[in-house]
Amino acid sequence: MNRFTKKFLSVVFGLALLGFVACEKNPTDAKSQKPDLPPQSSMAVDLNVFTSANNLSAAQTNAGLNFIAARLTVGAINLAVFTHMSVPVATFAAAISQQPSLKDGGKWHWVYSVMDNAGRQFQADLAGWVDEAAQVSRWEMRLSTSGLGAPLNNFLWYTGQAALKNDSGKWDIYDSAQPNNSIKVVHIDWDRPSATNATLKFTVVKPQVPENGDMLTYKAESSNRSVTYFDQSANNTLQIFWDDVTHAGYLTAPNYNNGQKSCWDSQLNDMTCQ
Repeated sequence: MNRFTKKFLSVVFGLALLGFVACEKNPTDAKSQKPDLPPQSSMAVDLNVFTSANNLSAAQTNAGLNFIAARLTVGAINLAVFTHMSVPVATFAAAISQQPSLKDGGKWHWVYSVMDNAGRQFQADLAGWVDEAAQVSRWEMRLSTSGLGAPLNNFLWYTGQAALKNDSGKWDIYDSAQPNNSIKVVHIDWDRPSATNATLKFTVVKPQVPENGDMLTYKAESSNRSVTYFDQSANNTLQIFWDDVTHAGYLTAPNYNNGQKSCWDSQLNDMTCQ
């Protein structure tokens, strides 16, 4: 082997070694595990029996006062909590039909366009990756839109994490009205031990608003549904329970019927509670 050949091979082996070391220090994207999307039920609550007249039969359209009071209560809860959730719920639900791609930093990205229920268009970039040390998946949703008045450009609207089994986790929702300040408005803790059982706890964490500290807990157990709402400023609690199949249920609220349990039947007529 002549001197030139030896020198050439030394350079090749040296470059190969450097490449090997670089790969060890910076694992290739191909080694990045794709995380499973958390379930849509990790941030979505089904209140359709109260919010959509289309779900009521002809016999149920003349509802009794107890059901009407529960419906009005749900409307107030929507203003206090779920106003902040409409865009996160709509944009996250659309991710399930998209194919992600692996990008720099070992993060998987679901990139797509989506329209919310109000007809506003959003450009979504959902990033997810597996945190091996913590044994969780981590999530960041950035949204761009011109449909909210002031344009948003790659705004970090919500972040989250989930156990790798996707049976529990949390979300943090940020204030889109103050995109430069990273102000959290709602924190969600969720637990989903099975396909038919789920618990979501929403806490309003936006500072300097009357609802700060209010907590809503939604539970689904088979066909049973319940919402428990704690009003921090008034220091009182209300509860709504209903059967998702029959629509029968009850309301217990401090400002209705002297705080007594108030029931309705499957036709939404007032009835004596058992």
